[in-house]
Amino acid sequence: MNSTRGTASLFIAIALILVSMPVARADEPARPATVRVAGVVLKWIRGDKAANFRRVEPKIREAAAGGAKIVCTTECFLDGYAIADKSIPLDTYRALGEPIPVGKYFERLAKLAHELDIYLIAGMLEADGDDRYNTAVILSPDGKLVGKYRKQRLDHELVRNKPGSVSSVFPTPYGSLGVMICADRREQSIVRGFCSSGADFLICPSGGMFGPKSNDPILQARSRENGVFIVFVHPAEFLVTNPQGEIVTAEVLGDRLLIDPTDENKPVDSSAIRYFELPLAAKK
Repeated sequence: MNSTRGTASLFIAIALILVSMPVARADEPARPATVRVAGVVLKWIRGDKAANFRRVEPKIREAAAGGAKIVCTTECFLDGYAIADKSIPLDTYRALGEPIPVGKYFERLAKLAHELDIYLIAGMLEADGDDRYNTAVILSPDGKLVGKYRKQRLDHELVRNKPGSVSSVFPTPYGSLGVMICADRREQSIVRGFCSSGADFLICPSGGMFGPKSNDPILQARSRENGVFIVFVHPAEFLVTNPQGEIVTAEVLGDRLLIDPTDENKPVDSSAIRYFELPLAAKK
């Protein structure tokens, strides 16, 4: 009798262990090994939000049609990085700011992310009360604001913009995403902040230095120091560096960042959608 009770207890214990173990659902898709990231390499038209949105929308649609699940624009694509031109009257400059999450073009970008079922990283001048920030918003496939990142290293921008103070990291199904902006890449402490906060990969919308002499070695160093992939998206360059600090892909398109409206669709208005299959970190 005691033996029978002991055997029964053993079976019960085993059953309880099996019930508590996680079971993969038959209808649950396996996590892919990579995610397709797209960079929208597109010249600015300075100070014209309507024109810049009109120009970027078909590119974002093209990127999504090409299988991208994460799409990134350049730094301040929406206002055409108007901060670079201090001759723009201050009131005119400030009016280019987009309140988040209620701005006209913010809402259009959110609807676009929802329609296309993508994560969209979009650069813009943010209006927050009396303050202006060089900001990148991260929008989810359901059109919600995952978060926003405010550029920390401003240099010449300080006369009109305020700096951010946090190296923010955002959760996605593809891992934790860190978004830095342009000159942030030059500050080891800023980039280290993303990785210390758990970023699995970094994306850098930019609009400053570009090319193999002035830019690429900086990104290589930041990748090597932190052991992460960095995707760099610029009006004249698409670059990816790997955790070993090697260049995976690099392409320069043209020699300028912005165009005059009269040059739209002319040879100087070089643009492209470029893709990268980003390897995903193992689930934690």
